[in-house]
Amino acid sequence: MSARLSSVEEITHQAYDIFLQLAPENLSEQDIQQFNEHHGEYGFIEDSEPDDDWQQFVSLEIEPEHFIQVIIGIEYEDGDEVFARILISRDMDAPFCHVLWKQEKAQLEQ
Repeated sequence: MSARLSSVEEITHQAYDIFLQLAPENLSEQDIQQFNEHHGEYGFIEDSEPDDDWQQFVSLEIEPEHFIQVIIGIEYEDGDEVFARILISRDMDAPFCHVLWKQEKAQLEQ
């Protein structure tokens, strides 16, 4: 039996809703203010196949056709500011979501 998969558009909207719900607990007040101020004009939501580095953050097998990576940020002239990178399952019968927040990324790079 094949998996029942949400469309990329549906799951991208779901990832954005999760971002909006969890951002106050995971981003600084300054980041939230910056996002709220600029997302209408410069904000972006990009979906793609999951990057290979997700395997170091999650313990399940990431099948590219069942998962999508969603990146949420602000695009500036001098570069992008990414607030969250989300791995989310498209499989309606196996929901899964993991978010890497801006602060976590900075901590991992130290």
